[in-house]
Amino acid sequence: MAPIRVLIADDMGLHRELLRRLLERQGDIEVIGEASSPEEVLQRVAQREPDVVLMDLRMPRHDPKGGIRATQQLALNHPAVKVIALTESDDENDVRAVTLAGAKGYVLKNSKAERIADAIRNVHGGKGWLDPDVTQHVLGDYRRASREAGGRLGLTPTEQQVLQLVASGRTAREIGEQLFMAEKTVKNHLSTIYRKLDVRNSSQAVAEGYRRGLIA
Repeated sequence: MAPIRVLIADDMGLHRELLRRLLERQGDIEVIGEASSPEEVLQRVAQREPDVVLMDLRMPRHDPKGGIRATQQLALNHPAVKVIALTESDDENDVRAVTLAGAKGYVLKNSKAERIADAIRNVHGGKGWLDPDVTQHVLGDYRRASREAGGRLGLTPTEQQVLQLVASGRTAREIGEQLFMAEKTVKNHLSTIYRKLDVRNSSQAVAEGYRRGLIA
């Protein structure tokens, strides 16, 4: 079986050399070229037609979008070439941006050679690849965003009113008297509010309510 032909795109020569040496120890991967700028990536791809491009996102250093723009151009002009983002960033926005640009994989630069090689094999085989360390980070961001959205949209008008009164210093009994409901009902509302806001007590609920703009 023919080796997977890889182009390394990174503006740091030392990074390219190290990565080349690591990948060439893999029996099924062949590094067929290097590039140090978005323009050079496009030129090298047109000349060598690699199977996979390992794309540094911040290339050159002062341009955080250079690799993303090159990925977009490759997706348009060389759709058969698979791009894997190889970067130091685990930021969810970078993952989203380069994926929308057409990248099929995302790997951190501090990954071991075996992980990078696995990403190359999977992407070349038609699968996607997201670095496990990035996955945990992105899932954490997603869960936090989901909780915030759920808290903002999930509180009923009555629950928002109860939270507002708690913030003003009212007790459950006083809230019940003002809203014409039993103290036990108020406490049930508070339990639901705590769950939706992912907090444990009234002080945390008030702090979270202010942070999310739920309390005027």
